[in-house]
Amino acid sequence: SSPENSQESKCLLPPPTSPDELLSIIKNDYVVNNYLWTGDISTEAFEEKCTFRDPTLSFVGTDTFVKNVRNLRPIVDFLITSKDSCRSDLLDISCNKDEGYIESRWNMIGNLDAVPWKPRIDVIGRTKFWYRNVDSTDGKSDGLPIQVFLYDEKWEMPAMQALLQIVTPAGR
Repeated sequence: SSPENSQESKCLLPPPTSPDELLSIIKNDYVVNNYLWTGDISTEAFEEKCTFRDPTLSFVGTDTFVKNVRNLRPIVDFLITSKDSCRSDLLDISCNKDEGYIESRWNMIGNLDAVPWKPRIDVIGRTKFWYRNVDSTDGKSDGLPIQVFLYDEKWEMPAMQALLQIVTPAGR
């Protein structure tokens, strides 16, 4: 099944109805879907107009995220010759229910073996998934769907240093 089809089928799933359910979905995206490499997120957990931010870019729209992944996926698939050579290690995940976000700390590790200099990607970062109730007309939130409205990713190294890993031979 193509990434496009898996994304479309996920859109049919209902959004989560509690912060704990959302945390479980996000955890699964790291642990099972390896989403930092595959881009395979559970779109039902994100608002249609979610803002996605990382140290290199910012854009609005879950559809835009899916489209960007669809465009990048062939390049990533070419650069990574073995699915075992890239992983998303979830180092920590927690929910701050008072402020309304789930925070993850992760390590994105991969060997880009398809190019002669065989660079190694190794970036530790944190992502805050800010969530809210999708629609609450009476002010009550019990049992209402919640979705991420802001995906805010930060890296524990300067963006340029992380990006330079792509052109640096492994072991240098």
